[in-house]
Amino acid sequence: MKKGLKKAAVFGLGASLALTSLAGCSKKEKFDTEAAAITVNDDTVSAGVVNFAVRYNQAGYESLYMSLGLTDPFSQDLYGYGTTLGDDVKSQLATQLSHALLAEQKMGDYDVSLSDEDKEKISAAAAAFVAANDAEVLENIGITQASVERYLELTVIQDRVEAGMSADVDTEVSDEEAAQRKIQYVLFTPESETEESETEEGSEAETAEETTEASKTDAAEETEEETAGETKEDAAAETESETAVLTENGTTKTQAAQETETEAADTKAEETEEVTEAADTEETEEVSEAADTEADTEEETETETEDPETAAAKERARVHAEELLEKLQAGEAFEDAAEEVGKTVNTTTFGSDYSITELVEATDGLADDTLIETPVETANGYYVVKLVSQLDRDATDNKKETIVNQRKQERISELYTEWEEAGEVSVDSEVMATITFDYHLVQPTEAETDTAQTESAEIETESETGAAETEEEVSETETEAVETEVLTEASETEAAESETAEE
Repeated sequence: MKKGLKKAAVFGLGASLALTSLAGCSKKEKFDTEAAAITVNDDTVSAGVVNFAVRYNQAGYESLYMSLGLTDPFSQDLYGYGTTLGDDVKSQLATQLSHALLAEQKMGDYDVSLSDEDKEKISAAAAAFVAANDAEVLENIGITQASVERYLELTVIQDRVEAGMSADVDTEVSDEEAAQRKIQYVLFTPESETEESETEEGSEAETAEETTEASKTDAAEETEEETAGETKEDAAAETESETAVLTENGTTKTQAAQETETEAADTKAEETEEVTEAADTEETEEVSEAADTEADTEEETETETEDPETAAAKERARVHAEELLEKLQAGEAFEDAAEEVGKTVNTTTFGSDYSITELVEATDGLADDTLIETPVETANGYYVVKLVSQLDRDATDNKKETIVNQRKQERISELYTEWEEAGEVSVDSEVMATITFDYHLVQPTEAETDTAQTESAEIETESETGAAETEEEVSETETEAVETEVLTEASETEAAESETAEE
């Protein structure tokens, strides 16, 4: 999880924190701010300094997640790592602060120092932060001005040393290496087609799945034959459908589906009937289902094909994509044609390493301003795509900056690893365990007053590429990650069609 952490340096230090819950705060007398939480060679970072860094990040995270309706995020495994968000944040901050202490120990090698003016500004920023917060709040969460000042000192030193650590990195990046192409597109997804079909009476997909009490056995056998036929004709185009939809007496039920080694048709059964099917392969597989009439449960069956409703929705998506293409080929403007079919044209840029490889392949070698003649099929649906340019200047230049920053960060990481291996770095797990999340913190936007911002004036670093290039901050775009990776790569759905696709 390398997301969300931000350095509370003098530049951009939030003016105040606000407690929304004081549960457990009465136990804070057990928290020793002077205890050594991190030891690097002969130097230490106190629990108070770590605690300030944790609280500052906690407020940022909770302001974000609570705005999305997610309560108590720090007790949850939001990123799927098997650890809570709270433990993840503490672990990352422990690493960040151990690196900051290493940087302080190496600052002489890079001619880095803190001037008296620097120290005065740091002290003023810390004082402004303390003044902007209620004394009771700071006491409850264990923050002192001394802890804030020490954290800011370490952060400023680390930023300046890291600028020196990465100063020898090659900053030349060719257009070829960074090339970003630009496209306009409209995406038609099976999900959106399914939603549309549910509003129509007499839907073919629904009709195909209905059975009647008058002839259960005949209906089941006929359905098997039809489905098997569809499977062969479609050549098992999709083999990983997650669910199969069964209909019993006009009521739709959902049945889990799994992959099989041979082509198998979707099975339907009524109550205690067994349905078998022989496919035109060397192997045959018997799929049975026993219905529990009292619990109204159904056993899972193995199948290789997608359910009829999904297949029908996918086909409708393809047809609608082709209808839009016909309008474009007839000379209609992309935006106008898309609006006619109830869609919005999106724009995105990507390179040769883009995760949606079908779009990369479909646009390879095309001339600028070229409409791709057929819908581009991906796992997300069907794209109608127009290549705007093979090399978008702005996006390519931005990619160059990203590549240079990646090189710098790799060099910085290499040096930290060398220094750690040559020295002794340890984190006291017992001290870290005393930093808990038994209350909620937020950062009220109205608290960042002009006065506080003036008093926490930015200290200039020796390199303008210091903290800003390596600092990882909570951003508004993380809202997309919460709702998906809470964070999945290049997941394009109809709900996201109004946003620019990002890698």
